[in-house]
Amino acid sequence: MGALSEEARALHAAALFVDLHCDLLLAKKLLGWDWRRRHDPNPFYGAPLFGHCDLPRLKEGGVGAMALGVVINPMRGRSGPAAIDADLARMAHEAQRSPDDLAVCGTVQAIRTAKAQGRIACFAGLEGAHGLDTRLEDLPRFRAAGLRYVGLAHFSANTACRPMVGWGADNAAPLSDYGRALVDELGRLGILVDLAHVGRAGVIEAAARANKPVIISHTACTAVYGSPRGVDDGLLRAVADTDGVVGVIFVTPFLGPGGVGQVVRHLEHIRRTVGVRHAAIGTDWEGFALFPRDLDSAEKLPVLTQALLDAGWPPDDVHAVLGENFLRVFGAVCG
Repeated sequence: MGALSEEARALHAAALFVDLHCDLLLAKKLLGWDWRRRHDPNPFYGAPLFGHCDLPRLKEGGVGAMALGVVINPMRGRSGPAAIDADLARMAHEAQRSPDDLAVCGTVQAIRTAKAQGRIACFAGLEGAHGLDTRLEDLPRFRAAGLRYVGLAHFSANTACRPMVGWGADNAAPLSDYGRALVDELGRLGILVDLAHVGRAGVIEAAARANKPVIISHTACTAVYGSPRGVDDGLLRAVADTDGVVGVIFVTPFLGPGGVGQVVRHLEHIRRTVGVRHAAIGTDWEGFALFPRDLDSAEKLPVLTQALLDAGWPPDDVHAVLGENFLRVFGAVCG
C-alpha cells in the first residue's frame, strides 16, 4: 500500500464506510473461514477466490458497515428458505462471538451507534429471489433476523425475473407477475430492492415500479469498461430516478484493468452522469473472483480515499460515496 497523506487518513477515519456487498458468509459456509483471526492476504495474482477480509483487516481498513451476501444454490428448490434461515443464524452467531467488533444492525441509527462504539455494523442481502421459493410470507421473519435487501436475481433465471448474464439470461425479459408482487411487498415491508445481476428490462421495470429508492449493490459502468456485468447510462438514470445508489464493484474482470484508479473512473462516471448522490461501493470481497492488487485486502481500503482526493474530489463527495449516500437510502427504506 502506498503512502497516505494525513488528509486522506483523517478523512477516511471520519467516514462511515459502507460495503454494499461482501461474501464473508459464503466463505464461512464453504470454507469455515474464521472471521475473528487476522489472515494473510491471498498471495496469488488477482487474489482469486477468497482471502480478502476478516474482522481485524476490516477494522484496520475503516469499514463501518457491510451487507453480507446470502447466496443460495439455485438447485435447492423448496429448501431455499431454510438455507436463508441458516445464513441469517450464521450472521447472528458471528456477531455473538465477536460482540466488541461486530453488531447486526437494521437501522441507520443502529449503524451509527455501532460506528461510535468501534464495532462494524452488518446486515444481510439475499442474492437471488430463487431462495425465497415464491414464499412472500417468509419475508417478515427474514427481516426480523437482519435481512435488509433482496436481489431479484443472481446468475440464474428464477420465477421473478431473468439475469443479465448466466443461466437463462435475457436482457429483454420483463418481471413476472410474481416479480412485480415481490417488488411491491419489499417496499411495503421496508426491505431494499437490489437490482444487481438483473436483466436490463427487469431493472427498468423494477425501478419504475418501486415506490422507494432501489439499489444496484455491486456492478460497474459499461461506459467505462464493456463488461457484461456492468450497467449502461440508462440504468444509472433509472436507479437515480428512484433516489437510489449504484455500488461500484472491485472485481477486475468487471472494472477493467487499472486497480484503484479504475474504481475512481467508474465512480467519476456515475458522478458525472447522474450525480455523486447516487454513487456507492460494493466490493464483492470473498466473492470467488479476481481483484486488483491495490484493493485485494480490506486493510488497503484507505488507498481509495487517497485516490479520490488525488482525482480532485472534495471531502464531502468522498464521504458521500464511501457511505453517506447509501445510509440515506437505507434510512428511507429500512428505517
